[in-house]
Amino acid sequence: MRRILIPALRRNGGRSGFLRRSASARTGAIAAVVAAGTLALASGASSDAPLITLSIYGSLGANGWYVSNVTLNWSFTAPIASSTGCSNVTLTADTPGTAYSCTATSLDRSTTMTINKTIKLDKTPPTLSKVLASGGYRTFRLRWLASSDAQAIQVVRASAAPGVKPIVVYNGSGKSFRDTRLRIGARYRYTVTAIDQAGNRASRTLALTVPGALFAPLQGERVSGLPVLRWAPVKRARYYNVQLVRGKKILSAWPATNHFRVPRSWVFEGQRYRLHRGAYQWYVWPGLGTFSANRYGGALGGSSFVFAGR
Repeated sequence: MRRILIPALRRNGGRSGFLRRSASARTGAIAAVVAAGTLALASGASSDAPLITLSIYGSLGANGWYVSNVTLNWSFTAPIASSTGCSNVTLTADTPGTAYSCTATSLDRSTTMTINKTIKLDKTPPTLSKVLASGGYRTFRLRWLASSDAQAIQVVRASAAPGVKPIVVYNGSGKSFRDTRLRIGARYRYTVTAIDQAGNRASRTLALTVPGALFAPLQGERVSGLPVLRWAPVKRARYYNVQLVRGKKILSAWPATNHFRVPRSWVFEGQRYRLHRGAYQWYVWPGLGTFSANRYGGALGGSSFVFAGR
């Protein structure tokens, strides 16, 4: 726990105002009065010590907010005749600002002093959910859902390669980030962190491997809706052959574009199939020339997904 002492206030020896020493010392004393409270002096007061000292115990976060329970301890440097609001207190509930005030009068009634302090407390971190990633060719798009008290989102990328330090790839307040120019086959860990006004943090981490030419769904990704298979376009390819396998080949299609939506049901080689829950593998070949030429390039690769829908 961190201890914070309110700067000492000085009483004047037989004069109105503060003890005069130097211009800089006088300026500092006035600043202390503005920050800590007010001091009323009676004629003939001579002690230099402040009448009240405030000690604050708690973990200070960002922007003047505390992020743990806060205890205020008031103490007196001399006997007092009376005091108001000077009971020690511990604040445990989040608050945008709770004001405390302690007023004390010295035993000889020559001095009355007041210290005011407002405590802002936020111990509750923001919430961060639905942190998801989707792939592109040498890219990842990360998406997240943060609570309204999140003031900033930070994304850190760490590489599995030796000697590569983690770097911040995004700082902002958005709901997604696209990381580009990644190396095919490279493994990364993305840590998404939501930060609130007090500096409280909530983080989620995803471990991802950059896919090859077949990039969506990501390898082994769970898909609840009808899967849309995507792959990197091939120059001179006029169409593609997509094959779906579950134990055996159950679908073959020839889309003209570099994506294909798996239907709910279909007929292949005279047999009707339907998309059921479970794991599927898929493969793509580029078609070169006319469809009737039946000429294909090398396989772009294979990948898999898990259908979790109904």
